[in-house]
Amino acid sequence: MSSSKGLDNYLLAVRKLNNMGRWATEFMHSRTTVSEHSFFVAQVGQMLGLIEEEHSNVVDWGRLFKKLLNHDVVEAITGDIISTVKHKSKEMRDMVCLIEKEAAEESLFAHMEGPYKITYREILFEGKDDTLEGRILQAADYIDALMECIGEIRLHNNFPFVEKYHGILEKLKEVDLISVRYFVEFILPPLISKCEEIHD
Repeated sequence: MSSSKGLDNYLLAVRKLNNMGRWATEFMHSRTTVSEHSFFVAQVGQMLGLIEEEHSNVVDWGRLFKKLLNHDVVEAITGDIISTVKHKSKEMRDMVCLIEKEAAEESLFAHMEGPYKITYREILFEGKDDTLEGRILQAADYIDALMECIGEIRLHNNFPFVEKYHGILEKLKEVDLISVRYFVEFILPPLISKCEEIHD
């Protein structure tokens, strides 16, 4: 094993996220990359964490930022697998997870030495768990998708983004967090105030 411990290969792989667009099967006026999405998810997750702390919940910030920044890194290898495909059924979701793990083992972890391999396995695949930080990640991921839909609706790209907006919002409301309820009640309304199509 080289003195780089395989970390050079990891950095080269992660940089591919700069060129990978989201919503690949949809026409969009403004398409974001996976790395842009990850940055905004981190910003949203940070905001949700601050709101949780404001309401006396204890946030493990180290754990949270690891989850936020790394939740889509494996897409550097697999590409952005369309959500409607990934979540079509539990069997499909399990198969996609298996493929992602196998791809990461072959392309990333096979070149890493012990302690780094263990750490990266954890932060790449144990993001959306039942911890407060895992639930914040789940909510932040939904909120960024909402923001992408809102951006397209503002540009009058209503189909399929109005429908997607409502579907994602329903999933977001299922995340039982004070910060999510705060977002839906106070932050979201001004974001959609000029989107008449959402209110119709």
